[in-house]
Amino acid sequence: NDIISTADELDKPIIASNDVYYAWRYEKMVRDIYINAKRIGGGHHPLYISNKERRKAYKSPDQHLMTTADMLDAFSYTGRAKEFVIDNPAMIADQIEKIYPIPTKLATPEIPGCEDILKNVVYKNAYDKYGDPLPKLVEDRISRELTNIINNGFSVQYYIAYLLVKKATEDDYPVGSRGSVGSSFIATMADITEVNPLVPHYRCPNCRHSEFFTNGEYQDGFDLPEKHCPECDAVMIRDGHNIPFETFLGFNGDKVPDIDLNFSPEYQGKAQQQIVKIFGADYTFRAGTIGTVAEKTAYGYVKGYCEDNDLPYFPPAYMTALSIMCSDVKRTTGQHPGGIVVIPKDREIHDFSPIQYPANNPFSEWLTTHYAFADLHDNILKLDILGHVDPEAIRLLSEFSGVDYRNVPMTDSKTLSLF
Repeated sequence: NDIISTADELDKPIIASNDVYYAWRYEKMVRDIYINAKRIGGGHHPLYISNKERRKAYKSPDQHLMTTADMLDAFSYTGRAKEFVIDNPAMIADQIEKIYPIPTKLATPEIPGCEDILKNVVYKNAYDKYGDPLPKLVEDRISRELTNIINNGFSVQYYIAYLLVKKATEDDYPVGSRGSVGSSFIATMADITEVNPLVPHYRCPNCRHSEFFTNGEYQDGFDLPEKHCPECDAVMIRDGHNIPFETFLGFNGDKVPDIDLNFSPEYQGKAQQQIVKIFGADYTFRAGTIGTVAEKTAYGYVKGYCEDNDLPYFPPAYMTALSIMCSDVKRTTGQHPGGIVVIPKDREIHDFSPIQYPANNPFSEWLTTHYAFADLHDNILKLDILGHVDPEAIRLLSEFSGVDYRNVPMTDSKTLSLF
């Protein structure tokens, strides 16, 4: 009554609210189990009652999502339940602008002139490999891909990947691409990937003569028999894996590209710092992850609840049902092993996500997005700068054998015999 009379005196609307922690009444046990469970590091929930006798005697309040009828009934004693439960909340809601917490459009950083630089790099590499003028099949593929990439604002992703691979290669560290980026011929010509998605074909490293198999004669370029160039007699390079561009950017060429690069573990940190140098520390963050409770861990929580409260174990089916209900609740935060998000210079990170230290560790080198990156995927640029032992193994093999890995053909019979 004091609250109501004070609000009336100050001409302030009263809103009736329900302190909700779970949707359905039957989920109350799950909250009780979590209050009882130990946290990471051994601590307890603030509401945990350490005195065992008091804990066993305590009955927690109902905090499920109440229906409108439940709320009207709960506040009927005021004589103004409809005003508090329905009218005033609706009035406040009508005054609030409807916003979505995460932007709905992709916002990529800009690097002035990167479209032209990418185009020049691609055509220079294509001329070096296929000659000038380019075969129609090559020219058409480049033209179609570049049009989609530039028109949809994806040039910067390709250009950054090109810069990273170029720098690592100059430092004598091979880089492995992974995922579907190999279906993009622009990525091949920008040296982002060694996978060539054109149809199986021969090309001469000497005079640039090429022969393409467009009718399914071979499934893969590595299956082609050895052949000498009919123009200059040089041994021809066999390549082409016949992968459509749509595999990477979708049927309309507008799917956000996800370029994953594998670096040697000892070079991974340098590659990530390269991103910071390009865009600045205020615009580069690690992609955050959310660690959830696994079902087996949740099963332990349920058992622990029974033991701490001197209850017999529930029947197996109910134990399993409770552990499923306890699963997938946020337990801790972390960071993607190699994902770095980049913010445009005219925006700030809080336009997309709050930021934090991973697992609340204030000594961490990087800040991370609070939202898991899966929820930001289509709105913000992420670069996957991953660490993998294979590029390091290849580098060491080159170093110890004296044979440059780039000079070993994929069709080399001695290499294949190892498998």
